Amino acid sequence: MFYKQILGGLAVLLVIVSYFPYIRDILFGKTKPHAFSWLIWLILTTIGFFIQITNGAGAGAWFNGLMIIVCGIITIFGFIKGKKEIVFIDWICMMLAFIAIYFWLIIKEPILSMILVISADSLGMIPTIRKSYVHPYSETLETYAINILRVILAIFALDKITFLTVSYHIYMIIACLSIVTILAIRRKNLKTFER
Repeated sequence: MFYKQILGGLAVLLVIVSYFPYIRDILFGKTKPHAFSWLIWLILTTIGFFIQITNGAGAGAWFNGLMIIVCGIITIFGFIKGKKEIVFIDWICMMLAFIAIYFWLIIKEPILSMILVISADSLGMIPTIRKSYVHPYSETLETYAINILRVILAIFALDKITFLTVSYHIYMIIACLSIVTILAIRRKNLKTFER
């Protein structure tokens, strides 16, 4: 259906729209990406994209293809210009994410694989959530807010709605909504505290 391709194209366009301010803020030193989170997301987005494509996601997975490139760029920026506060829990999350990836590569069972990808991705989210709570101005709130809309469009662009094609998208909505909520509440609390 042609409208699914239009929605998939809009989701791809929103990747560009949402990450332009994020990369701009990195270059100006406002946003400080957590390198561990972005490295994990780079690997898992790649795996999730290929699981979705091989299971009939169609245009609803296109944006994940572009996100592989975006995650790669931000991972590099994360190591060069990102937060250098890597604490013990960040190392634990990185190790657990790689363990989950290892099991995904061995199991070769798509549903369990997608569960492991989502689990590992959520572990990769922990360093960014921790950093966002401690330093709420070190992330670009607008990027995560636009990403919620982008993923909703991508769900409607899916050629086939199954656990394998939609679960990663639903997880991404929850993850982005969590970051938006943390950033908004912490920023509001800091402004109230400063008064």
